[in-house]
Amino acid sequence: MRKRQIYIFIISLVLPSSMVLSQTETISNDSLIIDNKILKINKLRIGFDLFKPIKSSSDGDDLNYELVSDLQITENLYLAAEYGLIDRLIEDENINFNSNGSFLRFGFDYNMFKNWVGMDNSIYIGLRYASSNFSNKIESYNIRNSDSYFSNTVENDFETIDHSNLSGNWIEVVTGIKVEMFNNIYLGLSFRLNKLLSTKKPNNFDNLFIPGFNKVTDNNTWGSGFNYTLTYSIPLRKKK
Repeated sequence: MRKRQIYIFIISLVLPSSMVLSQTETISNDSLIIDNKILKINKLRIGFDLFKPIKSSSDGDDLNYELVSDLQITENLYLAAEYGLIDRLIEDENINFNSNGSFLRFGFDYNMFKNWVGMDNSIYIGLRYASSNFSNKIESYNIRNSDSYFSNTVENDFETIDHSNLSGNWIEVVTGIKVEMFNNIYLGLSFRLNKLLSTKKPNNFDNLFIPGFNKVTDNNTWGSGFNYTLTYSIPLRKKK
């Protein structure tokens, strides 16, 4: 039910813009007709997150990258989407496990920055609906021994445990900036506040990490993250 509500919410935000496309205001003045169209599909930006591969290499992860894109549909409104793959080893005090999966986010950004002539920068807020499919492989963990006098922690040598076909869904509130460094080349920085909506858990275990959402705790369904991106803008309309 919640998932359906999120879909309806995002569609309701985008739909009014598409409805305006079918409406034009015409003014007749000495046989002159002026058409004012709200929809302005001028450019498509595509790129990737610069920070994730660097962090992945330093942490010894096998894979961590994210592709990003946005499509301008009005002067200040952009449709946005991100797709990523993660193969990460998470080491904790009591458990070490490998998380492998993908995630997809989609939604919109609204630019609040009024550019000077010749500039194409943005300061924006946005919303995303996100979904992740993944698997966890437990490499090692500790168990508690209540009969031990000096220490109740015993490290085990049990076989690895695979948990597959897991999933998670969440929403994100996004704020960030994009700066045109060179012609059609942008650097961007965004911060995200996540709220977990639902998750599919394995039996007798919990999801401690969800690709795209990051760390999950028992009593807290909120998370955060950031992106540092490099994108290239593909002009879809010739400048006059």
